[in-house]
Amino acid sequence: MASSLFRPRRFALLRAAGFFYFIASSLRGSSLAMNSPVWQLDQQTARLQLGRMLASLNLGRPDRGLSEVRVEAQEICQAELLGLHLPSAGQAEPVGVMECYQRGQDLVAAYSESALWPVRVDVAWRAVDPSEAPSALAAVDAIVSVRTDLLDSWPELFVRSRLATCEVQRLVDPETGRFESLVGRLTQQVSPAPGSGSCCLVFRLADLPFTYAEMIRPGDFQGTTMTIPSSDSPSVVEVRHRLFAERLEKGVILRARVRGVIFGRAGDLTAICACYGALSTADPPLGA
Repeated sequence: MASSLFRPRRFALLRAAGFFYFIASSLRGSSLAMNSPVWQLDQQTARLQLGRMLASLNLGRPDRGLSEVRVEAQEICQAELLGLHLPSAGQAEPVGVMECYQRGQDLVAAYSESALWPVRVDVAWRAVDPSEAPSALAAVDAIVSVRTDLLDSWPELFVRSRLATCEVQRLVDPETGRFESLVGRLTQQVSPAPGSGSCCLVFRLADLPFTYAEMIRPGDFQGTTMTIPSSDSPSVVEVRHRLFAERLEKGVILRARVRGVIFGRAGDLTAICACYGALSTADPPLGA
């Protein structure tokens, strides 16, 4: 049975939020190749084969997101990407999955409300069509929606990623493509600048010729916390993005998107700027 997430209904409010980019090296001249089937679902465990990327996802532990991530047989060590942290879930505990299924390029899961956090969450991890990322080797969206049966509630949650990195940068000027280094702090708070909602973080991965970049659509950026354990290399960095930091009323659906893309390392910063610019002007997602 298809989730009610995909049934026609009136939206009182629609939002799209941030996205991630993954960038891989030594894969020059390739484009995002869609394999069929993209997702293979066995009960609550899914395997993804998308272009030259392989990954797994345990729907009972959405906070871990995509794990066991490999690009051309090279593992991105300690990677947990596009994870969803639900306030209704305890630490290291599986969460209740109302329903889950694979449909086309989507892996869909619905998570029920709890007494302490009365918010229904629907998420679709979607293999992005090559036309939306023509220079990429693989791209995945996590499209998150929240709703409630209460007259008023707070639906705030986090999208989470962690990975080993040797260098962290932030895009500070999308027009000129200027980046700055973020080092020397145990915890880095990234907040919207006055008059600007831009956020684009870049992670060059430890012991691998890959770069990982995370971007948030202007106007939807509500703040990010990034933990950098030390200035030593490598360090396992964790990033948490706030989503839905506003009141939620009955009859309203809020929606946010996170995207991950893999590119070659050569020219990575230029590619990041181009993709950030494209998604900054893209329409909100309609299918989650």
